[in-house]
Amino acid sequence: MQQCIKPRCRNFLVRAAGIRCFPQAFRTYRWGVSAYEDLDAFKACYQLTLAVHRLAEKLEERDATLSGHLWAAALCASSRIARGSGFRNRRMFAACVDRTLSALSEISYYLDMGYAMGLIAKDEHQEIESLGGRALFYSMKLVMSLAGGSPDEPGPSPLGR
Repeated sequence: MQQCIKPRCRNFLVRAAGIRCFPQAFRTYRWGVSAYEDLDAFKACYQLTLAVHRLAEKLEERDATLSGHLWAAALCASSRIARGSGFRNRRMFAACVDRTLSALSEISYYLDMGYAMGLIAKDEHQEIESLGGRALFYSMKLVMSLAGGSPDEPGPSPLGR
């Protein structure tokens, strides 16, 4: 067995008493995932998250629990897309975007509940509902593009086209 000559060899295999080194290989992924900042679904969820944050700050004085749940769901919606883009696997990415859809549903529920209880004004409700609809549209478009095909196929384009 050959021993490692390079002092900074990162990839090695230990067998019995000998150590073999392998040249440092560049990782290649089966398909490239766009940076999450380039995805329309992330952009829409990010705008929704910022709008919900503004609402949650106002709502916190009147109902801290509802405010906290609303904020947590909004934060989860955009962060799941960011997390999913870090996986280099279609199925894992699709699972994360599916969780984004769940978070968007939660936001809708909390928003409707706050409006029904008189804690959220009609204009704020309409603004966030509109942003939520946009985020839902682009997230559904993304999850549908991830659901089709095999894991070896290229991922979605950055602009969702």
